Parts: sequence; structure tokens; C-alpha cells
Amino acid sequence: MQVWIDAAAATPGLTVFGMSLVERHIRAALKNGVPAAHIVIDSGTAAPPSLPADLAALGLRVLRAPGDAGTRLAAFSAGQADTVFAVSADSVVDPRLFAHLADRRDSVVVTGDTTVPRALARTWSAVFGGWPETGSAADCAILLAAGTVVPAAADMHALGAGLLASGAARTLTAEGFNAHVALQRRDVPFWVRRVGDDMARAAVERFLFDASYKGSTDVFTRYVYPYLVWPLTRLATRWRVHPNTITWVGIVATFAAVPCFALGWWAWGFVLAYVMSVLDSVDGKVARLTFTSSALGNVLDHGLDIVHPPFWYAAWAIGLIGIPLSALWQGSAGRDPLVIAAIVLLALYVADRLVLAVYKWRYKGRGLHAHAPIDGAVRAVIARRNIFLPLFLVGVVLGLGRETFWLIVAWQAATVAWHAGRTIWILARSEAPHSAH
Repeated sequence: MQVWIDAAAATPGLTVFGMSLVERHIRAALKNGVPAAHIVIDSGTAAPPSLPADLAALGLRVLRAPGDAGTRLAAFSAGQADTVFAVSADSVVDPRLFAHLADRRDSVVVTGDTTVPRALARTWSAVFGGWPETGSAADCAILLAAGTVVPAAADMHALGAGLLASGAARTLTAEGFNAHVALQRRDVPFWVRRVGDDMARAAVERFLFDASYKGSTDVFTRYVYPYLVWPLTRLATRWRVHPNTITWVGIVATFAAVPCFALGWWAWGFVLAYVMSVLDSVDGKVARLTFTSSALGNVLDHGLDIVHPPFWYAAWAIGLIGIPLSALWQGSAGRDPLVIAAIVLLALYVADRLVLAVYKWRYKGRGLHAHAPIDGAVRAVIARRNIFLPLFLVGVVLGLGRETFWLIVAWQAATVAWHAGRTIWILARSEAPHSAH
């Protein structure tokens, strides 16, 4: 499959999360397996678009020819024995489409009139403005089969309408498209959104930000953190901060918080913990929105999420016991009930992870919290770092740290029981997962 980018349609100076739309198309194609040699930039009669050094070094083919979008695409596709996926530099296109359409041999028009259910609360959009859950049928990208007759058309969107009207192409349907995004625990239909001016850019950035969120998550990530994550994500993408850099800052904050908690330096511990907790939402957004996710980034990010809670919980208990760290090695804290509570909490944490792994193994990478609506709803309040952190903060401030720690142990036990019960119920009934938005 060849990828043809109509760069002549670009609005000068318009960027989405720090990237021109030409750059976004190129990076999306490369990320989804399209070789650089199969990417063509058609700038019409205008000068070729400027690209970052790493993309410029690829030596991408650039065409310059007069004519409207239909005429220029017809001239390019006429000499191709392969399919051509045509995208316009006045639109953003679902990056998954590059891989999904790679093996097709028929002509289809991808229209923008698909609805992507929101992941974030509507209260968030009330503050920052709305975004297009459903795009326009006029917004489109086009896959051309070899030999397809391409009529003259002013732009990609008029061309798509013409191909559909003539019967030369049909509308792409959701059949055969895997909408489930495992890392985000939600189903996201494919989409196309047109970006012609700053107002549309702002709306599309909010749409993409929402589309990058997990479908099931805790109440703080859904209702509180977006007010911090949104501006931080925009800043990081504008400055082109790599997501792994953000992750490393989070890692440092995570483990710097451990001795602070253990020594009873609660203020510093909570500040560092919240730095990590917020950045944990930022790095993934930046990676998905700028096509910079990597195997190393996934290991660092998700590995940290799994590994660090036991360290924090143990440090909380040590800080509450309130003896010098050196005394721990001498067994001085062994008779304190919080030692038993901490051991039980750590055992329950490991048990919970093992139970969730059973479901993921059975359903080939899909998470339990994406199985049915009730599982997504329960995910909002189950035992997780983002639930325990504010709970423990309130407990410490009120002088009820010990009582709160025992509450956390009970909360973790209830979570393990729920996950185990749900997993047994689902496996016994061989239930198929529901659509997860």
C-alpha cells in the first residue's frame, strides 16, 4: 500500500499537539508499518513542507504538480500497481487505519461520521469546551484500488463524495475492524476529523486527548487529574518532550517518596507521590498523541505501576510505627500490629495481580475491567494507588493514619474477593466480553 498525503490542503502554521498534519500522517504511517519508501508527499504547486530532521533524513518522495486534489491523485495512482491510501493535510486520521487497510484491494472511503464515546466526564468538557464525538460524513480519507478512475475534485472530501456517488468506492464499515484498544481498556471506533482552523484544532485536540484515555479507571484519574494532565500534555507536546523523559521523572519521584514516607516526612512524601501519580497519566498521553510509544516506555511505565505500590505501603507502615529505620533490622517493630497489617496488605496486593492475570490469560490480553459495564464501574473505586493515596493523606492529616491503614487493608481484601469472584463467575459461564467504551 502506498500512502499519498495531500500537503497542498494544509493550513500554514496549524499544528495539532505540536505537529503539522503532514508530520502527523507520516509518523502515524511509519508507526503502523508503512515503509518510508511507500510514503509520498504531494505539495501541489506550493513549496514542500518543512519536516523535523529525523523525517527529512528519510528522503521521502515529494511531488509538485499543478491541479486540484483529484487531478493530482489521479496522476499519481495511474502508475501504481498497488493500492493508494490518500489522506489530506487538513484532517487527522485514526492511525490504526494504516494497518487495517494495508491488505485490502478494493476502493473504500473512510468517512468521519463515526461516534467515539467519551472516556472523560462531561464536567471536564464544560470547563475546557466540547469536542466532536461524531465527525462529519464529509470528512474522509480514501483507499484506492489499482485502476480506479479518479475524477477531478477540489479537495479530498469532495473527491470522497464523488467516488461514493459514482459507485467507484464504497463506505468503509466497522466489519473486521478491531476497535478494542487493550492498553486503554475500551473500544474506540475508527475516526477521521477535519482541521481547517484554530477553532477546529482546539476541538480536535480535546477529542484526541479524550480518545487517548482509558475507558475504565479510578475516579480521581477521570474527574480530578484531567485539569492537570491536559495543560501538562499540551506543554510537553509543544516542547516535544519525549514520554520516556516524563516517565523517568516519575520513577525518581516514586522512589524518592519511599524514604520520606518511612521517616515520617509526610509532606515531602505526598508531594513526590502526587508528582508521580499525575505524571503517570501524562507520559502515556504524550506517547499516544505523538506516536512516540516504545517497548522500553511501556516496560518502564507499566512496570512502575505494578512494582511501586508495595514499597509505598511498606513505607507508610514504617512511618506510622515511628521508629528509626535502623531499628527495623533489629526486630524492634516486630510486635507492632501494623507490621502484620503491612504483610497482609502486600500479600493481598500480589494475590490481586495474580487473579487479574488469570482473566488476561484467558481472554488474550484483554483486561477484566473491560469485560462488562459493571467491571468498568467497579474499577473506579477498587483498591489502587490513586484511591489509597488521597485516603491515606486525609487519614494522616486527621491524625488517623493507623486506622486508615487498616481500612486500606480491608479495602484491598474486598477488592481481591471481588476480582476472584468475578473471574470465577465469568470463566464458569464462558461469558464473552461486552463492548467497552
